[in-house]
Amino acid sequence: MKNKIHVLVLFLVVVFWFVWISNAYSLTGDELKHFNSQKAIISESSNFNVWNYYSQLSKWYDILKGNDRLWTISKELRDYAYSLLDSRRKVAKKESITAKSEFVDEYKDNISIDIDFPEEKCTWWYNTIDNISFANDFPTALTIAVWYRESTCGYYLPSNGDGPFQIVNKDYWAWEITEEIFKQTIQDFIDFSKKKIDSYNNKANEEYPEINLTYTWFDFTWVVSYLALYNGWTRTGWMVQPNVPEYIYDWYWEEYSGAKKYGTYPIFLKVLEREVDNM
Repeated sequence: MKNKIHVLVLFLVVVFWFVWISNAYSLTGDELKHFNSQKAIISESSNFNVWNYYSQLSKWYDILKGNDRLWTISKELRDYAYSLLDSRRKVAKKESITAKSEFVDEYKDNISIDIDFPEEKCTWWYNTIDNISFANDFPTALTIAVWYRESTCGYYLPSNGDGPFQIVNKDYWAWEITEEIFKQTIQDFIDFSKKKIDSYNNKANEEYPEINLTYTWFDFTWVVSYLALYNGWTRTGWMVQPNVPEYIYDWYWEEYSGAKKYGTYPIFLKVLEREVDNM
């Protein structure tokens, strides 16, 4: 499928070159047929590749603004890719709404105070984070919860170079963050998380079952185990436990209710509750 993405990009490059050297150039019938075939390729693609189509076409959308016809072509393909991903995402949300609602109802009462986290700040980029999380089949609420804990949902590049998700093996040495860089940090976070999960699952057994988080489904054990893996963990029975439990549980149970910052788990629940309420 990556080759198909490259074919699309190459097609646009070639057409753009012809238009650049000759304003009178127009697409032939074969080229129009090839263009239309791109929609068929997009429609048959995985969610991840549809998102990549959209991202690549968004860049061409800006580059081709000087040519009305090619700008329109790139815009139509870009909008088609986004519309397709959005429709799939809405179906997934609708199908999972009951399970998510039941999850929130079961666990939210353990939050020890009325959480007043910076919701507007943490959900300002919700659609972008949700799209990337959906494309990667990863829970959006977890992406936002970790973002909150690591940088209070900051839209900036911390001076240590580890990015807003504080991934220590990454270096984001830019003077200021851009939307493109921010999107990359989200993708890097999910890739990093999945590698940790895969590494753990390769050693899973009956006592420590696999973690199987998806965009539409998760359980308490999987969520806590994942968060423990992200921040540091140890094996102590039936689930992965955090080396620093406050990272997960601050303001979730009474014994963790003295911190200045909320834990990732109560924030996860609050974002999940917001998703349920906005369906």
